[in-house]
Amino acid sequence: MPTILAFGYHDQSAPRHWNICMQLHNEGYEVTECHTKSIGMVKKYKDLRKSYRKRESILVTFPGHYLVPLAWFLTRRPRKKLIFDAFISLYDTNVCDRKRYAKWNPIAWLLFCVDFISCHLADEVLIDTEEHKKYFVKMFKLKPEKIRVIYLGTRDDLFIPKERSLQPHHHVLFYGTYIPLQGIEYIIEAAKILQETHPDIHFTLIGRGQTYSYIRALAEKEQLQNVIFKDPVPYEKLPELIHSTDLCLGIFAATDKAKRVIPHKVFDAVGCTVPIITADTPAIREKFAHNEGVILCQAGSGKALATAISNYFSTTKSPITRASKPEQ
Repeated sequence: MPTILAFGYHDQSAPRHWNICMQLHNEGYEVTECHTKSIGMVKKYKDLRKSYRKRESILVTFPGHYLVPLAWFLTRRPRKKLIFDAFISLYDTNVCDRKRYAKWNPIAWLLFCVDFISCHLADEVLIDTEEHKKYFVKMFKLKPEKIRVIYLGTRDDLFIPKERSLQPHHHVLFYGTYIPLQGIEYIIEAAKILQETHPDIHFTLIGRGQTYSYIRALAEKEQLQNVIFKDPVPYEKLPELIHSTDLCLGIFAATDKAKRVIPHKVFDAVGCTVPIITADTPAIREKFAHNEGVILCQAGSGKALATAISNYFSTTKSPITRASKPEQ
């Protein structure tokens, strides 16, 4: 069985890494770890260079854009395949979506160059949706045949169906890292609307991140009594939280990047057979249709989200039991 080294400083329990390893295993590869926990890029390079002894093919794991040149060097003599799980563009994420740097900032230029060089050095680039693939082809001048789509998926050893009955109360759950593409401001807008019309619907928002302070201030300004903020929880605790809620929320921003991705939370909720509402985008339509398990609504609209939530609960007044996955 041919071997591929998972090469990097990745989270070894992350669903992205888990699913890629499972995919490669199903294709007949043995995936072994060439992993470092060192701090600093120089120390990471030294650790990984030292660990690479068998001259095998390499999968540079996410996040590993800065490691691709080292992996390229190691796989030249003898020539071995170099796979790079790009997953996201550093330039798109930090400049266009999160707006940490202006487009003319030298750091933005550097990020673009890192994306461009890492993708062109690799023999195969992995990405998460067909929409994202189109972006990489256009932005970084890559050949379509060089890019392979592997969807995020979920940890199917953790996020599994579980029979339970819906309770009389209406509980809505969001968890995330408060990045702009999640559009949490639209959840707050929806909560404001529903506080007046459906006071029995309550929201729990779990996490921290870039827009957290802004979102908290917005909720306080609107004097919301139906929203609770909680700290992040360990990944392994998420299935329990999902199974304890009636409805999950995905992402809702109307940004270009939001249109190109399928969030982890959609796959997680589907794995647990708990309904989820998320924005209707070209990417989500690649895997999911609008149905009772994955409810699609207009992006960038708190009003549309509020309507989708109220419509869901108006059709699920009596307790029901969930045990099987919804159709995709």
